[in-house]
Amino acid sequence: MTAKIETVVIVGGGTAGWITAALLIKILGNAIRIKLIESEQIGTVGVGEATIPPILTLNKALGLDEAEFLRETKGAIKLGVELVNWKRKGDRYMHAFGSIGKDFPFCSFHHFWRRGVLEGRHDSLWDF
Repeated sequence: MTAKIETVVIVGGGTAGWITAALLIKILGNAIRIKLIESEQIGTVGVGEATIPPILTLNKALGLDEAEFLRETKGAIKLGVELVNWKRKGDRYMHAFGSIGKDFPFCSFHHFWRRGVLEGRHDSLWDF
């Protein structure tokens, strides 16, 4: 017979720790006890914290209203992230969180860029 888990201890109270605790409580309710341990010596960092599109699924699972969430966290909606010196020094790459460019019926945006390349244009997809 296996022992029943009665308590889950989360070590670290930063964003990841608190989100983990909130999601476990939402999913498991009172089935187990959740204990979160955070340091009194380490304050909240919060600088440069960002999320990616799956935060929408997490917020929905937790029953959070997106407008209220943005207002209370003083957040902003981000359409992508730029990675500098990604492949080599001086290189830049923009990772979009969704579609890029304007699609037309029966033809996606990147086809227009690719046609330009075939016709001798040297614009990057992002500059195009």
